[in-house]
Amino acid sequence: MLGLALGALPSCAAALAGAQPAAEWPLQRWAGDHRAANGAAETGPDIVPPSPTRGWRLCAIYPHLKDSYWLAVNFGMTEEARALGLGLGVREAGGYGQLARQRERVAECLEDEAVDALLIGTVSRGGLNDLLAPQLDHRLVLGVVNDIDPQVVRARIAVPWYQLGWTIGRWLAARHPAGGPPARIAWIPGPADADWVGFIDRGFRTGIAGSAVNVVAERHGDTGRAIQRRLVEAVLDEQPQLDYLVGNAPMAEAAIAALRRRGREGATAIVSSYLTPAVHGGILRGRILAAVTDFPVLQGRLAVRQALRALEGRPIEPYLGPAVELVDKSSLGRFPVQWMLPPAGFVPVYQIAPALP
Repeated sequence: MLGLALGALPSCAAALAGAQPAAEWPLQRWAGDHRAANGAAETGPDIVPPSPTRGWRLCAIYPHLKDSYWLAVNFGMTEEARALGLGLGVREAGGYGQLARQRERVAECLEDEAVDALLIGTVSRGGLNDLLAPQLDHRLVLGVVNDIDPQVVRARIAVPWYQLGWTIGRWLAARHPAGGPPARIAWIPGPADADWVGFIDRGFRTGIAGSAVNVVAERHGDTGRAIQRRLVEAVLDEQPQLDYLVGNAPMAEAAIAALRRRGREGATAIVSSYLTPAVHGGILRGRILAAVTDFPVLQGRLAVRQALRALEGRPIEPYLGPAVELVDKSSLGRFPVQWMLPPAGFVPVYQIAPALP
């Protein structure tokens, strides 16, 4: 992986009552080139959050809150805001095809003089540029999770999604090196026109290059469960002897039942490009072979911490986020589940009041 695991976060003394205890968050300083796969380690600055001097108010804008990934980000942000005594308001666009609605949400936050910082999970890398560029000298704006033009934000708290695909590809390539028997793969990453799918796809193809991994089928479609179920069934009809089904989390979830119905459990392995509660459970039960996690709960927590540091005049990294880790049944226990997933029954939280005036 690129950069340095920044190591343990010392506790922020008793002043931050309720803040998460010190733990070794698996963090990386990412370079500007999301395609880089390796790099020299560097020492990063202290990222412990300071005690707030006032009741800072943050406005977070997400693409949506319809799935467990963004629920995990929301859980991390709201828990960290409570622990640090910060105010947090959450707005969402309703989906990745809703750029106009997200622009409205951003404009609302910018018009609110009580908002000190914006935390934006954008639906479009450059679709907010004209709104955000004029704010560089007036309002703190941080990009969170999704790729955003670095010229219009103070910093990014994210993982290059290229790395998700690359990590899966390199893992499969190591299992099936060049010269060995070919591994027959169906690749189902997600919607063809989504930026994040393009990044994952390029990383995956770079990762498997020169190996015995052979992509014999490829399908694209919305990550709704019904659509992914149809894609899986169509691929299995055409390629009944697949070694792997590889792709987005709803695909992996749908594949469990599809393979069971066809008597292919254990013969065709499932690999997911990100982690959800259902994928987590599938790994524990041995129904999904492996998945990649980018620790969305930690991304939410880290975004709030970095916002507080910046507002209090402390230095922050220009591009910081969790490491990308591939987990299987044997390694899943290395990482606390609360770094990756919201708790069972968690519902979105839209408003946290600041502890200080």
